[in-house]
Amino acid sequence: MSKVILTFDYELFLGEDSGIAQKSILEPTSKIIKLLKKYNSKAIFFVDATYLMALKKYNHSDLLLITNQLKEIILIGSSVELHLHPQWLDAKPNKDRWIFESFDRYRLHSLSKDKINSLFKDGIDILESITNKKIKAFRAGGWSITPFHTLQDAFLENNIKLDMSVCPRFYKDELPMHYYDFLNVPNKEFYRFSDDVNIEDTDGNFMEIPVTTYYMKGIDLVVNNLIKKLYKDTIYGDGKGLSSSTIQENILKRVFKQNLRKATIESQSHWFFKKSLQKIDNKNFISYVMHPKTLTKTSFRNLEYLLIKYKTLNTNDLIKEFS
Repeated sequence: MSKVILTFDYELFLGEDSGIAQKSILEPTSKIIKLLKKYNSKAIFFVDATYLMALKKYNHSDLLLITNQLKEIILIGSSVELHLHPQWLDAKPNKDRWIFESFDRYRLHSLSKDKINSLFKDGIDILESITNKKIKAFRAGGWSITPFHTLQDAFLENNIKLDMSVCPRFYKDELPMHYYDFLNVPNKEFYRFSDDVNIEDTDGNFMEIPVTTYYMKGIDLVVNNLIKKLYKDTIYGDGKGLSSSTIQENILKRVFKQNLRKATIESQSHWFFKKSLQKIDNKNFISYVMHPKTLTKTSFRNLEYLLIKYKTLNTNDLIKEFS
């Protein structure tokens, strides 16, 4: 029986419209917690600590609501871990939403090493003050973990042992804002590394558990989109992220080729979800990535299916499994 790692990036929208915490974070996460409790299951929530820092900086009323929910996540046996989106350094509140004055600091690599280290420390401090649990794992905002040597000191100084930022065979180069390169990562469900997340080092200081990836036919994507439109499967969140310059250009090309996908429950009809699961069900560990803000009613149906069928793991479970 496969074991499933359910990870949720706990964050607002980072683009055209931030959305509000109630709709984009609190309500969908409350539904996740309810299902996890129902099936005595676990998940890992990568919490955008830079968002929490902004809430604290502006004495925002949402901080108390977020704090209470993170404590509830810990109480049900799930994990809260570190997620950083440095564009929050350029954010200001605007009524019930946030305005990002610049996206020049979208990647951690846009900062000095000293600023990266302090951002890690401050993020860990605010999360540990809420959860009273040691932070052990990290996921980079926008998957921007490469090149890793820029972040290595921050990992060492803050005792981060586990990274979950890699999506095998994915690549993006939209510099200066966005970049990651996972074309040549080890074809493994787990590996150790030192100063390069793309190169296995059996004696490395850090563990990598990549997101599970797989290929689907383009025609399956077309059918999936038609089903979603038929059932009007809209997301819970009320914001909008940044638009990619390549999505619209590549739609026709994607129909006629195999498409690389991340294991997830979002943006999928139940038909597509079940079909994608057939591609990865032979693995010992399946690592899923989700965002509360982009879940739909069908997403929760997909989530419940996983909770019924598979054993789920939190961070401590992972460290025991792979140490």
